[in-house]
Amino acid sequence: MDILKIYNTIWQNGSAELRARLPQGTTDNIADIQSAITSGENVHVANEFMKTLMNKIVKPQVHTKIFTNPLKSLKKGNKPLGDGVEEIYNNFIKAKQYDKEGKELLTRELPDTKTLYHRMNSQLKYKTTVSREALTKAFVSWESLEKYVNDIISTLNNSAELDEFTLTKELIKIALELNAMKVIPIPDPLASKTNAENFIKTVKTTSGLMKFPSSDHNAYLNAQKDDDIPLITFSRPEEQVLIIDTITDTTVSIDVLAAAFNMTVVEFNETRKIVIDYFPVRDVRAVLVDEAFFQIYDDLWSVASFDNPDGLYQNYWLHVWMTYAFSILVNAVAFKVASDNDGDGEVEQFSISYELGEGVTSSNKRSTANEGGSFTTTISGASSVTVTMGGTAVNDAYDSESGKVSISTVTGDIVITATV
Repeated sequence: MDILKIYNTIWQNGSAELRARLPQGTTDNIADIQSAITSGENVHVANEFMKTLMNKIVKPQVHTKIFTNPLKSLKKGNKPLGDGVEEIYNNFIKAKQYDKEGKELLTRELPDTKTLYHRMNSQLKYKTTVSREALTKAFVSWESLEKYVNDIISTLNNSAELDEFTLTKELIKIALELNAMKVIPIPDPLASKTNAENFIKTVKTTSGLMKFPSSDHNAYLNAQKDDDIPLITFSRPEEQVLIIDTITDTTVSIDVLAAAFNMTVVEFNETRKIVIDYFPVRDVRAVLVDEAFFQIYDDLWSVASFDNPDGLYQNYWLHVWMTYAFSILVNAVAFKVASDNDGDGEVEQFSISYELGEGVTSSNKRSTANEGGSFTTTISGASSVTVTMGGTAVNDAYDSESGKVSISTVTGDIVITATV
């Protein structure tokens, strides 16, 4: 940062009063500028200078330094005009037998169009104060002023970046809680070399299968209850993103994973693999998603200020408004450590069946659950709900007030009976 150049830019574009009361900057007149800008007679000039510095100089500097969030590449940029973003997906068409008589010539066949809407849901602000005393100390030298400006930039940037990173990771947790990601059980890759090798095989196999049209790697049916037609989609290798935590990344052989994406290790590390500190969900080691899974948009990025003449300081606010959402119209899987609860050396898969009365619905349509995993659903329209697991009643699984069925650890076949 050339702080002398920045100062002169402000000076050249400032008001006539600012140019009259402050000298143009040179390499050796910082003391004269300090004396002028901190003079009691030049309060308005000092305020004009700092306001311009924050809005015209600091703002673009902060914006160009927003690269610390490891998941930032998954953002979709500025939101288009309007409050919301609409996702539209036209599902695959089911073929019919040829009819030589053309009986359906004039009939309509509407496409299976699936639609989602995402709206702004985060409005955060970051406040910092600039005092006359701090400004006086900053103008001791050009180097001191540059450090002062950089400190302001770092404070605003680091605070906003950390929150953005945390909220992006939180989307994974929310998606799993809402059954919006397919969960693939794995042996813990951190436990042994064999497990690590099996983990790589599972990721490689999943990545390969995601290239082909299928409903196996998205959770569309489980994530909503209004549509019972499976979503058929696919993700090319260049559209897939593997997010992995640090300890797992250092344990597994990355060169094998890179080969699965037809990339060199360097290319894979720089583009298709994103390493984070940890997942907010226990025992999740990695997620493999279509790059369109994260629907994150910038709605507003603005700096505002207010002068407090009584306290001789100015307050500045960085406003960051964003849309944080995920898509259930694309492939998304999570690799989660499975639990062998009964100690037989295998992770069983149990069935989930629903005996629902007329008009009763379940938000979750899953038909299987892995041993040691969890299961949740919301029952609507029922007056009586019973839950059994492994043939035994689970009396505390159903909350009548919310209609939610929650099983933290699956140990057997689940049967949900709900009557009107």
